[in-house]
Amino acid sequence: MSDDFKFYVGLGQWVFMAAIGFYAWLSNRQAATADDVANLATRVTKVEEQLRHLPDLAMVNELAGDMKAVKSELTAIKESIVPLARSMDRINDYLLNRK
Repeated sequence: MSDDFKFYVGLGQWVFMAAIGFYAWLSNRQAATADDVANLATRVTKVEEQLRHLPDLAMVNELAGDMKAVKSELTAIKESIVPLARSMDRINDYLLNRK
């Protein structure tokens, strides 16, 4: 009887310790450590700093308007170059055919 009692006490102790170990492992796995929190705080600070330097909506709209103006000016320059290119072709043909 004494051997059975010792066996069951030892078995109960082992099961109890295994349960405590499993609980400790599970709770530590889910808990954030101080280093993790510090790393996340640093990352959030960096992201906030980068977001602070991004343009706001008014600036983006202003840039879009400026780009439209540049596009219209480029179109006007293209249209003014077409007659110049024709004149250069005519001069080139004249010089090639004359000699």
